[in-house]
Amino acid sequence: MKNPTITEGKNAAYQLSGLIYGVTLDGVVDRNEFQALKDWCREYARICEQEPFHHLYEQIKPIIDEGKVNSEELEQVKTILRTFLAELGADGDPATNIHFLGGVFHGIVASGDVNTYEIYKLNKWLEKHSQLQTQSPIDELAELLKTVLEDKKVDEDEAKQLKDFFLKHMG
Repeated sequence: MKNPTITEGKNAAYQLSGLIYGVTLDGVVDRNEFQALKDWCREYARICEQEPFHHLYEQIKPIIDEGKVNSEELEQVKTILRTFLAELGADGDPATNIHFLGGVFHGIVASGDVNTYEIYKLNKWLEKHSQLQTQSPIDELAELLKTVLEDKKVDEDEAKQLKDFFLKHMG
């Protein structure tokens, strides 16, 4: 088995950060979103067998394996991830935000629907990280969100268009 690189671990951690951000955008973690968190644990189990990722995995997996995740536990996972990423020197590394965004897309899609509040929050995140808007596909996303939010709501056709975009770019 190939040993994971620090970059693979950072990317996986950023993706999990994004996934958590995405599933919590609307303030509710439903069964499908919980399953997406469990799927992340399964998908990255190989990377998490090696240090330093093993320690991260051992802290996060029991929380997710409990069968439910409440808001306090999600905050705990976020703190664990921030600490892990800081220890790896990942703070301020804009390239890894692409993986964060892929996780956000996955988290939004996991619920099965795309709602106005989630898209509003995603747009706020994108505005806060405007330096990323010159990168593809973030530039496309910025334009799409601008168009969708012109009337301040996401209709059924726009939700499908956004979901298709997210599925295409989940990574």
